[in-house]
Amino acid sequence: MDQQIVRDVVEQASRAPSIHNTQPWRFVSAGDAIELWTDPSRGLAVADPSGRARHLSCGSALLHARVAASRAGYAARVTELPDPGHPDHLADIRLDAAAEPPPRDEELADAISTRRTTRTRFTDTPLPDDVVAELRLAAESEGCWFREVNTTEDAAAVAVLLARADEVETADPEYREELRRWTTGDTDGVPATAVPDESPAQRGSNYRLRDFVADRDPAEAGIRPEDPPQAERPLVVVLGTQDDDVRSWLAAGQGLARLLLTAAARGVSASPMTQALEIPDTRRRLATELGVVGHPQMILRLGYGADDGAAAGTPRRPVEEILTEDGAPQPGSTESPAG
Repeated sequence: MDQQIVRDVVEQASRAPSIHNTQPWRFVSAGDAIELWTDPSRGLAVADPSGRARHLSCGSALLHARVAASRAGYAARVTELPDPGHPDHLADIRLDAAAEPPPRDEELADAISTRRTTRTRFTDTPLPDDVVAELRLAAESEGCWFREVNTTEDAAAVAVLLARADEVETADPEYREELRRWTTGDTDGVPATAVPDESPAQRGSNYRLRDFVADRDPAEAGIRPEDPPQAERPLVVVLGTQDDDVRSWLAAGQGLARLLLTAAARGVSASPMTQALEIPDTRRRLATELGVVGHPQMILRLGYGADDGAAAGTPRRPVEEILTEDGAPQPGSTESPAG
């Protein structure tokens, strides 16, 4: 394979969203394949002990690689979990110049550079029905189900579970230390420039939002503004899968990434609310409360950001750090990529 094309595909894959911007992936150019491996050393032991969110993040990188291949004129042929003896080896991507790239993927490639996670305020402007339908199709085309939280009862259940999970996490010193580690990096993590100055408690949201300032003074966090904040009423959706194994997590990541790129292409902002998915009890209760068959994998707010023009991107690791071009093991890996 042309190594410049490989590097371009990997660079675009690295722009995928990941939990706390941990970027828990590595790639190996081996023969006619680009191998995708997960890097457990970049996992979150407290927030994601099962590795579910880490694999979901890698699934998002896989979708980005697929659409980047389309931009380069190739159809991406993907073999998932190609080597049972190496469970961290998640997929092989082969670029087929003879096949017609999916035209939709080529369009979404334009959105890779503009997609951002919105941590600032949302407006109360509703999404048009045709846009919601397009976002649903994006997720479902990758094997996910898409559940709108569109009744008062559903919204109350999600709000209660998010608040409960957030309280459990923020009361845990190990969680706060883990969050602190991933909000101080230069090439990964969530930098201060991507986090609003105001406490989430000062926002006009009906849902408990994660506070990425691990050491915020509780008294400061509870200060309410003199004027009531503008109400935020984005659409809340839950993405899920029928099963809850590694293959399902990869599918959820690809469905999430396709939805987010579709949203970015339509000027729609997106923000995850994952606390309730990080506590096993609240995750199970979420499925029960919503009456869904299967396993919730992501909770998203979707709408129009009030400050989208000021939304800062999160840093990315350089390609040289995440791509091995000769089959040598990556630093920090737990397995040796074997081409």
